[in-house]
Amino acid sequence: MADILNKLNSANYITVRVADNAVINGNNLLSAYADAKTKSPNGSAKSETNRIVIILPAARYDLGTQSLTLDTQFIDIIGNTPDRDNHRIISNVGESNRGTIIQTANDVRLENLVLENTNTTASRNYLSSDPAVYFPSTGLNLTKLKNIKFIPNETYTWSMRISISYSGTFTDCTGGICSFGGWISGNAFGTFTNCTGEDFSFGGKANASGDFINCTGAGGAFGGEGTASGTFIDCTGGIYSFGGLFGTASGTFRNCIGGNYSFGGTGGIASGTFTDCTGAVQSFGGGGGGTASGTFTNCTGGNYSFGDGGTASGTFTDCTGGNYSFGGGGGTANGTFTDCTGSLQSFGGFGTASGSFKNCTGADAAFGGDGIASGNFKNCTGGDYSFGFGAIASGTFTDCTGGIYSFGGGGGANGTFTNCTGGNYSFGGGGGIASGTFTDCAGSLQSFGGGAGGTASGTFRNCTGGDDSFGGSGIASGTFTDCTGAGGSFNL
Repeated sequence: MADILNKLNSANYITVRVADNAVINGNNLLSAYADAKTKSPNGSAKSETNRIVIILPAARYDLGTQSLTLDTQFIDIIGNTPDRDNHRIISNVGESNRGTIIQTANDVRLENLVLENTNTTASRNYLSSDPAVYFPSTGLNLTKLKNIKFIPNETYTWSMRISISYSGTFTDCTGGICSFGGWISGNAFGTFTNCTGEDFSFGGKANASGDFINCTGAGGAFGGEGTASGTFIDCTGGIYSFGGLFGTASGTFRNCIGGNYSFGGTGGIASGTFTDCTGAVQSFGGGGGGTASGTFTNCTGGNYSFGDGGTASGTFTDCTGGNYSFGGGGGTANGTFTDCTGSLQSFGGFGTASGSFKNCTGADAAFGGDGIASGNFKNCTGGDYSFGFGAIASGTFTDCTGGIYSFGGGGGANGTFTNCTGGNYSFGGGGGIASGTFTDCAGSLQSFGGGAGGTASGTFRNCTGGDDSFGGSGIASGTFTDCTGAGGSFNL
């Protein structure tokens, strides 16, 4: 505040007279604003560089049923200390299209204030005309608000006008439900730094297309149930946040935290760039056939995350998901996966794993388990029934490890396998077909097309199986070089 006063001479600011009576103070504030509108500071018209600042000493300013209407450019209102609680402007306004502060002028600055509406007769109808504490016109891209708190009387009025666009600059501001461009037809496309909102704030149920730094919202915030297309750094949301719940997270996200169904979760689309972000259940395009088509680096999701039951077609590096993650649960994992970890039925489990997988780890039925493993797999580890159990393992597998019925166990293994290890009934074992190329691989009981009705018709070099493997109890029609099987192997 001292810096501001040092830059302004006496022609550029008005200090409101205060008394022990809040109503008198409110009337003095209205009079000071009316006086500022008439002035030409320094003998020139008001402008961006020739502003008038109305200074509020520490006091309560009660406007009664009146509003302070900011309808003139370049008139600012600033509390004279950083403690905003010391400068409180209050009204009792319940009519439509009104608020404690009404703003129609674009280039306006407010700082170090608490704004409050104490009305108890209005109702919130989820319309842009509902009364609020702060009631600006839509847009107003030159507006700058700093260190402002908006306090409504909950259930009667909104903290900030809903369903409009907020395109100004907001720093250290605190709003309530649906604040900062929340609710249908809203948009938060300004710059928001160190701001806090509640449910559906920051373009919730609408669009969050601005720049957000170190902001905190609750359920449905940051374009939840809508679109989060902006830039989000060090932000935290609740459930359905960041384009969650059938929404779209197409922006840039760095070091952000969401709750369940966040980041395009629950059937939504996560097509943006995500770095060091954390979601919970059904996050990152997870849940209900969602799509994870973006770029994900060092991100963590819960169960059903990263395209569960849908499509994981993006680029994933150092990411971690829970059960049915990465296109699991019957989905498709056709992206690029490096150093990633999933759990049960992850990586296209019960679906299709057709992407590129390097240094990845899944649990039971992972990597196309109970489905199709047709991708490129290098140094990956799955549990039981992984890599195409009961179906087809037609991809390229290098330095990979699976459990029982892995690598097309109980189905077909017609891919290329190098230095891979499976458990019982693996590599087309358990009565399946091993028609691929196998080099330096190891299986156990009834592996490599072993078991009743099995077929080992591929090319096998330096491979090891257990009892009844390599077409044991079936057909061994392939080419075998330096291979070892136990009792009943090679159809003996």
